[in-house]
Amino acid sequence: MGNEDRDEQVLYEMMPHVATQIRLALAGVYVAASRLAPAEKRAKDPELDKNAAMLLQGYFRLLRLANELDAAPLLAGRGPLPTQNTELVEWTQALILEAQPLFELRGVTLRMQCALRSHVVAVHRAHLRRSLWQLLGNALKFTNPGGFIKVTLDELPGAPVGYGRYRFTVSDTGIGMSPEFVEHIFDPFERERTSTISGIQGTGLGMAITKNLVDMMHGTISVKSTQGKGTSFTVELTLQLACEGATAAAQEAKTQHVDPSHRLRHSRILLVDDNDLNREIAITLLEDEGFTVEYAVNGCEAVEKIMDAPSGHYQLVLMDVQMPVMNGYEATRAIRALPDAEKAALPIVAVTANAFDEDRQNAAKAGMNGHLSKPFDMQQLLAMIENILP
Repeated sequence: MGNEDRDEQVLYEMMPHVATQIRLALAGVYVAASRLAPAEKRAKDPELDKNAAMLLQGYFRLLRLANELDAAPLLAGRGPLPTQNTELVEWTQALILEAQPLFELRGVTLRMQCALRSHVVAVHRAHLRRSLWQLLGNALKFTNPGGFIKVTLDELPGAPVGYGRYRFTVSDTGIGMSPEFVEHIFDPFERERTSTISGIQGTGLGMAITKNLVDMMHGTISVKSTQGKGTSFTVELTLQLACEGATAAAQEAKTQHVDPSHRLRHSRILLVDDNDLNREIAITLLEDEGFTVEYAVNGCEAVEKIMDAPSGHYQLVLMDVQMPVMNGYEATRAIRALPDAEKAALPIVAVTANAFDEDRQNAAKAGMNGHLSKPFDMQQLLAMIENILP
């Protein structure tokens, strides 16, 4: 590897750490904005509502930039995640529903079109999610208020036996791109000249990351665009169909699904983090969801709290990894070795500044039940809790 390649590798490896600091700062901004301008006050004060909307738009813009930086190591050849059996239609609908508030904030209509019935497939769920979010974010960035964005999911013919071919299309009525730029849109750090003129900011990494993600899933991505009319990105994937047992289990889980907040609302969580600001943000987010939160400032204190508390007092531990006195891995091993079987089996989720495969593997080796990157997404946390709590 030459010096230039090594420099590029170091740059890509550094970007997620920068992204983490940006997201941590943004989490504080979001909590403060929510406290200063809650929904009930915004409804009564148009000027406050206008200013809060501007603040939130800036928040989402910076968050999107941080997410692009966080995914930069994918450009350096990071491997794909293991596949997960996924009900594709329902999963895509949930993603669109999650994105809807941001589009409404910008005054852009987001719709999904799908004629498929249930399709349970094995997919790199994290890669597909990030790919679609990149495409949605790109469409939103270049579509003015009053515009329209449509996500279409189709099944294509010609799949091998045991597989299905699927096409995701994200089309918008935005400003479009020049033919010259379309030729280089998947190159790192490429940005359209009209982006700068119109004041639209970005890293120039988003589409390069998306291309790499699709390549890792052994798919294809293409783009059509007309200046002044809009852009359409198409992703085609060949995905292995789940076996009949997995399909039946997915359907049963779907019929038995309940709102996770219903049964988790009164759960008691032990939050372990040595950073005061991180703790305050996390406690605010968790308490807003109805959780009862206690905290410890290092792994040793966390172990002592669990030992001193009666069995069943805590339902979950959110564990930072890098802490003084005793780190999160050491604390987890100590908890797993407790003589009380119920305490030793307490679900523990790592909450760290890193989100690479080796970090997830290290968390699993230490005996942790899951891994989230800081600042954690509440919907991801709720979904994880629903899966790991009995």
